Amino acid sequence: LRQVTVVHRGARDAYEVAAALADAGLLHRLVTDLYWPADRAWAAGLERILPERLVRALQRRFHPRVSSKLVHQTPVSGLTSFLLEKMEAVPFGLRRNAVRATDAHLGRTAGRLAAGAGSLLLSYSYYGYHAFRSYGGPGILFQLHPHPLSVRRILQQELRDHPEWAESLNKEWELALPARDFETLVKETRLANSFLVASSFTRQTLIENGAPPESIRVIPYGVDLARFTPGTCMTSAEGPLRLLFVGTVTQRKGIGYLLEALRLAGRTNVELTICGRTAGNRTLFEPFRDRVHIREFVSPAELQAAYRTADLFVLPSLAEGFAHVLLEALASGLPVLSTTHTAAPDLIEEGVHGFVVEPRRSDLLAERIEWAFTHRAELARMRGAARKRAEEFSWQRFREAIAGTVGAWIAKG
Repeated sequence: LRQVTVVHRGARDAYEVAAALADAGLLHRLVTDLYWPADRAWAAGLERILPERLVRALQRRFHPRVSSKLVHQTPVSGLTSFLLEKMEAVPFGLRRNAVRATDAHLGRTAGRLAAGAGSLLLSYSYYGYHAFRSYGGPGILFQLHPHPLSVRRILQQELRDHPEWAESLNKEWELALPARDFETLVKETRLANSFLVASSFTRQTLIENGAPPESIRVIPYGVDLARFTPGTCMTSAEGPLRLLFVGTVTQRKGIGYLLEALRLAGRTNVELTICGRTAGNRTLFEPFRDRVHIREFVSPAELQAAYRTADLFVLPSLAEGFAHVLLEALASGLPVLSTTHTAAPDLIEEGVHGFVVEPRRSDLLAERIEWAFTHRAELARMRGAARKRAEEFSWQRFREAIAGTVGAWIAKG
């Protein structure tokens, strides 16, 4: 069978797409920025003398199923973009331009490598335009987020309706990119002939922007079922209802609607814990300071504990390609309240594993929160169903579906 060159920056999807193709003998090369060769003797020796925290960070840039011999790195551009992303003192525009330049370099490198080897090209979105152009033909696009035109329309409407959240909205890629860069995101969807997506919502946005429905395959992500597990803490019949939000605290994630839902619910003994960095105006949280607790930095162990001790996970996003935190919550035995603009419709049966509502509807969020408050026993029974549902979404299932789909596309020519 013809092999495949994969391109993306960072440890995207924990390298599971490349791992799936490697398992099937279909991976020609993974082209990425930085990959730690933990399978080399010198790297293993170095790990023994490096600080433990650094070793953990390096090991996140490695997958045991993806041999470092199959990886082509662009370390200079990778380090540049990585460091600039972390240096918040650097103007946002400069960081944005540097990331886009390194993404273009990564895409062109992958396109040339795939063309020279005669392999098929599988590009993640953000690299596809330059990858397919250098490749000289169409390939497979893994569309990470909903179609950029759909997301831009959603965010522009939000900006008009809620200018108080402009600080976070204007940093979203679909609004922040210069016109030329944004157009490359739109064009990459036109240069592909096949699409992989993680949610039905992303598929819907591709179709509404011209992608043939038959060219799109929905393959939901997997979750680490050993890492995210239910705890012993049960939903209390009394005391506060404990809500949990995990993610970057932006209006794209619907945080303003969640705060408004707390106000509409009118319950003083409903508490919200937010695990994530705030990217907007912190003063908007002031009226809720007695009920909302923001934890900007949590360790992996603290995050696991947060999932296990909450009563209801809430993610009222306006536009998500998937939202992996939904699976993490379900795997932790935590019922979920989310929107139709995430993977929630693919994961959740209404009233069994949680609830799915329309985005931008604080009233509907408030109704479900009120139900959860007054139906503690039913909410507690959802915990077992939530975990059982998550068990249907292992990374093994994801890898098999990726390999099977790509293998079938290769066989069809």
